[in-house]
Amino acid sequence: MRVVFSTPDGAELMAGPPAGLTLKRDADAPADSLELFFAFDFPAELAPCTARLEYGGEVVFDGIVDEQTVRLEKGEKSTFFSLRSRAALLLDNEAEPGTLRMPSLRLMEQRLLRPLGLSAEGGETGARQGELVIEKGTSCWAALCAFSERFLDVTPYETRAGKLCFSPRIPKTLALPNLVSLEKRRLPSAQISRVVVQSTRTGAYSAVFDNPTAGGVQRVRYRAADAGASPAEIFAAGERAALSVRAVCAGFVDAEPGDICSFLQLGEACAGMRLRAMRYSLTHGTEETELVFEPGESAG
Repeated sequence: MRVVFSTPDGAELMAGPPAGLTLKRDADAPADSLELFFAFDFPAELAPCTARLEYGGEVVFDGIVDEQTVRLEKGEKSTFFSLRSRAALLLDNEAEPGTLRMPSLRLMEQRLLRPLGLSAEGGETGARQGELVIEKGTSCWAALCAFSERFLDVTPYETRAGKLCFSPRIPKTLALPNLVSLEKRRLPSAQISRVVVQSTRTGAYSAVFDNPTAGGVQRVRYRAADAGASPAEIFAAGERAALSVRAVCAGFVDAEPGDICSFLQLGEACAGMRLRAMRYSLTHGTEETELVFEPGESAG
């Protein structure tokens, strides 16, 4: 692993090896996170604003410094950094309120991405029929998701190159080397047994949908008439949350959310599992990658 810092004037500094490192990728978070711990102090005048992490000559993280902390303990100085990948800027900045008529990906890129030094790839760039209302206080990320999910039918994600992609992810199939441990977890409490939907005509909650795979315990959800998720989607989300596989591998596994792996030794239900979260840690020279999988989209 190699860490390269950059200062606001563009100068680069290759830091010595960190004493500790944690890299996290999560399907529910638009930005990756990185924590670095060095067993020495950086020069007082050095205040890096960005850093990239390289592994085997490949950039596996490129992001902004959120926190830099210097600690003095028992006469020894150490430095801690907390960083997020560049998509975090979309969470930290608000979109300009207003109504966009016939919005396009090209327009969203010009208004929300390029001012932050970001760009888009994939997706149809032409104007779309309809309006997009951006309320005051909406983050750039929320505005982009609202546009993309409504008009392009996809949730955007950050690429390794730091761009925001508006095309579906193309997952890769993982082979897990140096497997240390494997754990299957079942959570029946996440399963939803019934969804009751509000009538658009009367306003009463009268349409009942049951999940035959939920077992004998009742867990009910009520869905408003104008809610986005259908009963089938609510059931499927519960089924995915009810089963997970945790794999721990020695070394670094360069996996991303959405990647696929099968664990047939744990049963047929664990075939075609999808990566939800990845956590790589380096502590005192020991490397370990923890991977958490959930059932694929077809679950439920």
